[in-house]
Amino acid sequence: MVMQPGEYYEKANLRDNPFRSNPNFAADPRASIWVGYENQKKQLDKYLRRSLADQVGNANFIMLYGNYGTGKSHALLWAQNRILHDEKKTFESVCYFIPTLRKDKGKLTFAGAFLDDIVAKSDLMDNVQAYHNFLTECIALCRTAHGLDHQVSAEKIIEILIPPVELNNFAKEIYHCQKEDDFLKLIAPKTLTDYQAMMIFTRLVNLFVHDMEISDTSRKRFKKGAYLFIDELDDLERASVKEAREVNDILRHIYDNCPNCFCMVIALSAEISQLAVLFFDYILSRIHRQIELLVLDKDDAVAFVREILNSNRVDQDGKGGFFPFEEAAVDTIASQLTEITPRKIVTTMQQIIEEVRLAGHDPSEGPVSVEFLDDEEILDEVLGEGGVA
Repeated sequence: MVMQPGEYYEKANLRDNPFRSNPNFAADPRASIWVGYENQKKQLDKYLRRSLADQVGNANFIMLYGNYGTGKSHALLWAQNRILHDEKKTFESVCYFIPTLRKDKGKLTFAGAFLDDIVAKSDLMDNVQAYHNFLTECIALCRTAHGLDHQVSAEKIIEILIPPVELNNFAKEIYHCQKEDDFLKLIAPKTLTDYQAMMIFTRLVNLFVHDMEISDTSRKRFKKGAYLFIDELDDLERASVKEAREVNDILRHIYDNCPNCFCMVIALSAEISQLAVLFFDYILSRIHRQIELLVLDKDDAVAFVREILNSNRVDQDGKGGFFPFEEAAVDTIASQLTEITPRKIVTTMQQIIEEVRLAGHDPSEGPVSVEFLDDEEILDEVLGEGGVA
């Protein structure tokens, strides 16, 4: 008798099918899991931390690249999850994710991405309103610390706290916002060019991380760092020369305009030989680290499956490892894959574990063997002609 999914996965000590499609937002618990690329994970994490004010506090520009399906988008979600959720107190930062710059009728546009992904779908507006409250508090603290009466305007105190004219002018505009519509009109005006969107974004970043001197003994900073992740920049390959140059220019301006406590990570599906075609020299020369996500070998694939299974256990003290499979069964599956990527492994295992269930396997009677896969012709069904191999 075929078990229902809930019963089967419960007996397999799994919350559900662990090989479901990838998460598409940072708060998804699966976004905290990134397996198979330990060296790349350490490199990315190191540079994320370098941008924090209590670490190096500098600007970093990172590129993730590799073949399709190697997990670049997932790596960005993992990093965002780490910053905004798993290690929120450590990072104490803002982080924004743009899935693609291709927006307005297929055009690559930072303004469109800024409005669609950063303003509409992230917590930017909440961040700006929280910054308004923070700024108001800093003005009051500075007034008290320096014995300034109320004849000294808030605007004058903002100039003391934030000396750069461009920044203090923008901070004054934020300070005078009262209603949600006021903030929206300031941050997302009805007409917005790529350059204007870039200027608004970079001014916000610089205000968020600016170190305010309240008194000789007191300093306050709204956030320790700011992060911007942009995915699918391989779209540049299909862009016109003019469009590609505009995107390259925007990336350069964003990075150059945010010299402190900022990290920008871009991701694309490409080989190293293509990078010089997609990006101008002035971008490649600014990138601190190029992190390549390679295809996996068989042993990596087997380990990847084990880690995914164990990350989804109901009882961490219960059956683990490769269960509900024998290791030999997973090894056999991996040996039949070509050009092994995380996406291909997940797609394959998602189908195989369901075929195993539909074939009547009962985890309480033992793990899936190579013989079971052969007898039920499951590998032929999933990996045969027209399959994912």
